[in-house]
Amino acid sequence: MTMTEPQGPLDTIPKVNYPPILTLANYDLTKQMIRQVLSEDQDYVSWKLKSFRTGGTMNSFLQTNLQHQREQQQANNVKEKENRVKKPSTKNQINNVPKNVKFIRDIYETIQAEEIKQNRIKELDHDEQFKLLVTNLDEDQTNRFEVFHRTSLNKSQVKKLAGTVTNQSINDNIRVFLQAIGKIFAGEIIEKALDVKLKWLMGKMVCEFDRRKEIGVQLEKYLKKLTLLLVKEDEVGDEYINDGVIECSPDPYFDDEKEEMKFIKEGNKLLGSKDNTQVIRLGLISHYNTLVKEFNKLDVSVEKYNNSPLLPEHIREAWRLYRLENDTVSTAQWRRQGERSGTMFR
Repeated sequence: MTMTEPQGPLDTIPKVNYPPILTLANYDLTKQMIRQVLSEDQDYVSWKLKSFRTGGTMNSFLQTNLQHQREQQQANNVKEKENRVKKPSTKNQINNVPKNVKFIRDIYETIQAEEIKQNRIKELDHDEQFKLLVTNLDEDQTNRFEVFHRTSLNKSQVKKLAGTVTNQSINDNIRVFLQAIGKIFAGEIIEKALDVKLKWLMGKMVCEFDRRKEIGVQLEKYLKKLTLLLVKEDEVGDEYINDGVIECSPDPYFDDEKEEMKFIKEGNKLLGSKDNTQVIRLGLISHYNTLVKEFNKLDVSVEKYNNSPLLPEHIREAWRLYRLENDTVSTAQWRRQGERSGTMFR
C-alpha cells in the first residue's frame, strides 16, 4: 500500500504535455499563491510568538492600558495648551528652562500618585483571593487547576518514605505538610517542563517557516526559468524580467549535508544553463516537483502538538532551569553517606 502525497496549495508539473501549463499567467498565479501562503504563515508565526512572550490575556491588557494612558496624556496636553500664556522671549531666556515648565516624568508621577491615593488596594481574604483566581482562568486552565486542587500524593507512600529516611514514625500533621510540599514542588517542575515543551515547539515553528520561505524562493526561480524557456521572447515584458525573481542566481548549501548539497548543485547547474533542451527542461521540472512536495508537506502550526506527552528531556531541562532560577541546588544527602555524615537512612 503506497502512501498518498500530502495535499497542498501548489500542484506539480507533469513530465509529459507540460508546455500548455507553463504560461506567463500560470507563473503569475503560482507566484502569487506562494507569497500568499508565506504571508499567512508569517502572520501566524508573529501571532504565536507574541502570545508566547506576553501571555494570552496580557495582550488585551497592554492595549487597554496604553490607550488609557494616551487619552490621559492628550487631555493633559490640551489642558496645558489652553492654560499656556505666550510671553515675549528675550535674548537671555533662550538657553534657560522656564520656571513653570512641567516634564512628562513629573506629570506621570503626579497622576500615578493620585491614582494610588484614590484607588487604594483592599486586602483580600483567602476566599476572595481564591475566587479572583478561579474567575480569571480560561477553560483549559480551570480544568487543570481543578485536577491539581483535587490531586494529592499517596499518603501511605509519603509516610513510608519519610519513615524510611528518618527511621522514625511521623504524625499526620507532618505527613500532610510533606504531601503539600511535594505536590507544589512536582507541580512547579511539571509547569516548567510544559513551558520548555512550548518553547521548543516555537523553535520548531520558526525553523519550519524559515525552510518554507527558502523553498518558496527556489520555486519561483525554477518556475520562472521553465516559463522563459517555453514562452516566446516577444511575449515577455519588462514586468516579468524585473519582477524581483533572479532565475539564474545559485542557491547556497552546506557541505555537511551531502544529499541536499548534491540536489542544490544539480539545480544550480540547471538554473545557470543557457541551453533549451528536453533534458534541461525535464531536470528543472523534476527539481521543481521535489520542492513542491516539500513545500506542501511543511506545516508551521503547532496546535497539533497540544496533547503531545512530556518527554524526559523536557523534565531535565525544567530541573536545570529551576536550579538556575532559584540560584540553588537541592542538597543530595545520598552523596554524603558511607564514611561521611550518615544522616540519611539512619
